[in-house]
Amino acid sequence: MKKLLLMVLAVAMVGMAGCAGTIPTDSYMPQNFIRFDNKNPVDMGNFTYQPFLDGKVKPNQIQNTAMGSIYISSNVAEMVRRATALELEKTGLKLTDQTDISVAGDVLEFKADDLGYSVDWTYAIRYKILSKKDNKTLFTREYRPPMKSTGKFGLPSDLAPIVHEVILNGYDMFVRDAEARAILDKAPPEPEKKK
Repeated sequence: MKKLLLMVLAVAMVGMAGCAGTIPTDSYMPQNFIRFDNKNPVDMGNFTYQPFLDGKVKPNQIQNTAMGSIYISSNVAEMVRRATALELEKTGLKLTDQTDISVAGDVLEFKADDLGYSVDWTYAIRYKILSKKDNKTLFTREYRPPMKSTGKFGLPSDLAPIVHEVILNGYDMFVRDAEARAILDKAPPEPEKKK
């Protein structure tokens, strides 16, 4: 009986170790297809990670439903902020702090449902466009891209592309939104530098 109990504990520990890992997400590459005709300036505002603020996870932890923990190599809010900045530049906007318009966001959910034979990834983000001069919200909307499913087993590095794709899908919904685009595509010009 003791041997059986020890074997069960050993298998459980190996299983829990298999669920823990750090996904290397530092090498995000922008991939969107949307382009604006002009190089309007925009600043990057603050991004938050609601599950962390609610005390449910650590700042670099993706929520999951099974035992163990899934971590990424940077804080979720900062990774989404950097990814959004790269995507904005690829879209054709110029990043600068010398403008009145900023893009901010709240990551409302980033979850891996790994009960069962696959992992179902869900993501929700609230993007905001703000006026820096009067701290007014010009636009805010929540986006929930369709759930993505992946295989359950593999190395942490195998999961980085799906994490990046989920973030890209949320950005894509934002930049295709006609209201958001109308504001971003007509952002005020950069002030002239004094000589």
